[in-house]
Amino acid sequence: MKRLWLVRLGKNGEQEPHALAQSELILGFDIGDLSKAEDREAILAIAKKSWPDLKPKTQLNFAAQLNQFCNQMQIGDLVVVPLKTSSQMAVGEISGPYISTNDGYVSRKVKWLRPDLPREMFRQDLLYSFGAFMTVCEISRNDALRRVEAVIKSGKDPGFESGADKPIKLQAGTDDAAADSNVDLVEIARDQIERKIASTFTGHDFTRLVAEILKAQGYLVNVSPPGADNGIDIVAGRGALGFDEPRLVVQVKSGTVTVDQPTLQALIGAVQDTHANHGLLVSWGGFKRTVDARRNELFFRIRLWGRKEIIAALFEVYERLPEEFRAELPLRRIWTLVPDEEQVSV
Repeated sequence: MKRLWLVRLGKNGEQEPHALAQSELILGFDIGDLSKAEDREAILAIAKKSWPDLKPKTQLNFAAQLNQFCNQMQIGDLVVVPLKTSSQMAVGEISGPYISTNDGYVSRKVKWLRPDLPREMFRQDLLYSFGAFMTVCEISRNDALRRVEAVIKSGKDPGFESGADKPIKLQAGTDDAAADSNVDLVEIARDQIERKIASTFTGHDFTRLVAEILKAQGYLVNVSPPGADNGIDIVAGRGALGFDEPRLVVQVKSGTVTVDQPTLQALIGAVQDTHANHGLLVSWGGFKRTVDARRNELFFRIRLWGRKEIIAALFEVYERLPEEFRAELPLRRIWTLVPDEEQVSV
């Protein structure tokens, strides 16, 4: 029977570019060859030798996750990967057996079905499940598999009949017990903030949000009125009149628009035409891979802000935003406990 798995590719998404480009999931467990380890106990024996300094509970936790990835996950199962590098969700189908890489990591081939799904396509209960700290775990509650398949086909989460938006705990992390896994509260909070932004700041209002962030960063800005803007939504500069450097030309894309090469080239042209120093390309829906691949090449000319960068900039300046603006997007800083090492992903 087909199953649905959650897989994370590094604490900071280190393995995500490789996974998307090469259709290969590589986990951060440097344990060596597990081809002859057919169950959790066999993997645990290897884990104790490979990681003698880890706590026994951590060794057991990692062995359970590796057993799921290597032995329980089957070809044809679906996998959801929350992407830290883009704040999107990648959904694929497992297409190959477990193999060990040359440097001792575990990997599996995957056929990507939707590598760039916006997180808001999923209802809150599924996002809660996808927020598990584990590197590998099965997502089975609230009819998750059927709903993910529906999102792949139609782009819409049909929800769970018994109340889809109620936060729940999920089964994860061990082979033989329904152990509740801690979830990443920061990620859950970000999902809620992103939903609020997506619903409140649509169209030209999203441009206004970006303009307020730039103002709080010390820029004098001028925002183009709604309608045709010839590729220039905002111009910004330093100093009393905005003449001082750096001078920016900003193009803003709201909604689910994924920015492509022609949009990027139009911004590069606008920077040249206006004699600005730099360009800022802001896209809530993210960027095509061909655009994202040029980040380093264009680093000193063009900056790309996806939702991850937008949220980071918002958090940095939030307390300096106008009171009436903060009333539209009310946020509160909170403290949360950092999980023990045996609860986190690698």
